[in-house]
Amino acid sequence: MLRNFSVQHMRQKALALRFSPRFYSQIMSDAERQVYNKLSKELQPSELEVADISGGCGSMFAINVTSDKFKGISMVKQHKLVNSILSKEISQWHGLQLSTKAPKK
Repeated sequence: MLRNFSVQHMRQKALALRFSPRFYSQIMSDAERQVYNKLSKELQPSELEVADISGGCGSMFAINVTSDKFKGISMVKQHKLVNSILSKEISQWHGLQLSTKAPKK
């Protein structure tokens, strides 16, 4: 059930982002916005989706990120990079669903 909610939630936010980045930023919670801004600054992603899938308490997030900074490195190293960027935040969370990839060109 939680997985279905997270997929639906991420799709809604992704759809909003495709049509209006301003609208997407307005529907994010403060915790989502903090994670989004931190990853945007560090990774300059071509795609970034952040969703609080804990029901609103900020204890579990689903993150989907595509960045040129991932080119040529393994998925494990991509995840370690994201984990290092968000180490302070992750220490307060119960869980993280993370999807990373380099853009295809």
